[in-house]
Amino acid sequence: MKILILSASIGSGHTKAAEALQKIFGESAQVVDFMSKEISMLNWLTKKIYLAALRFIPDLYDRIYKFADGKKVGVSARFLSAALMYLPFARLLKKFRPDAVICTHPFPEAAASLWKFLHAKSEKNFLLAAVLTDYSLHEIWIYGEVDAYFVATEEMQRELATHCRTGQKIFATGIPIGAEFQAVEKISATRATILIMGGGLGLGSIEETLTELDKVQSPLKIIVVAGQNENLLARLKKLREKISHPVEVLGYVSNICSLMAAADLLITKPGALTITEAFAAGLPLILHAPIPGPESLNAAYAISHGAAISVGDKKISAVIAELLKNPARLTEMKICAKKISRPLAASEIVNNIKVFKLY
Repeated sequence: MKILILSASIGSGHTKAAEALQKIFGESAQVVDFMSKEISMLNWLTKKIYLAALRFIPDLYDRIYKFADGKKVGVSARFLSAALMYLPFARLLKKFRPDAVICTHPFPEAAASLWKFLHAKSEKNFLLAAVLTDYSLHEIWIYGEVDAYFVATEEMQRELATHCRTGQKIFATGIPIGAEFQAVEKISATRATILIMGGGLGLGSIEETLTELDKVQSPLKIIVVAGQNENLLARLKKLREKISHPVEVLGYVSNICSLMAAADLLITKPGALTITEAFAAGLPLILHAPIPGPESLNAAYAISHGAAISVGDKKISAVIAELLKNPARLTEMKICAKKISRPLAASEIVNNIKVFKLY
């Protein structure tokens, strides 16, 4: 049984979700970055233009998100993305000949849906599954050709059911993360450890956050992860010398679970994979600088369930100082994070596909 998992290297979350699934499937599955230059120059250029524009228009995603969320506009946006990316998908289908295609991003999902629509009677048909990697539903994910959806929460499951046709299956499994998060053992330290992250792209005012933490009087250890942002990494290493607290500066890392196990608080923008991993680690979140759109809704979900607080108009240093003086609040946030964690999501997705004989 051949499984093709299509991701998109726009941030690291979609790829991490795909890799978590691949590890459960094993050798029968292969992950492909649908936005890579090797797959399609047009896809790659689209990604590059978007990431470059994001630096100058921080709310660009929010504008696209809202523009594509209306019924008529949403249909047009979905058809356009499907048509532009149809040929790269058709080439992948011919190359891999999969029995099932799993998409962790709406771009490959759109192209796969169009292929299924145009070849409804083809003997080469395949199961199409979509794994939604946010805590909110958006029109751009919804296609009648998708056989199975896997979503983060029961609320999303109920909402999606009102848009789906008869026969489409919807499972509330959670967002897939690495198997190492199934049993996180917390590491105690003599001083409070603050972890600062900004996703794979190193976004979220990380330098300003580090500078602000220097104002905290309580003893701290600070770990900063710059992700794939090499320029940010270099600047952070210089800035570290000016900070009174011990600071460890890291680039892109593969041991996020260990870092979260060692931390008492995580300061981050609310990317869905990052906060999902934090839930599993029982790690309280301080959320700031969300990319407007789904990240704002991710933050709302975490805050409403007691696992996170938003900086809002306060200074991060004041928020940290207040929490460190209130260990009962920190303990409560840890418990709340664990309550909404679903570290077995990847296994559940794979098992559901097998048990319900979706392929």
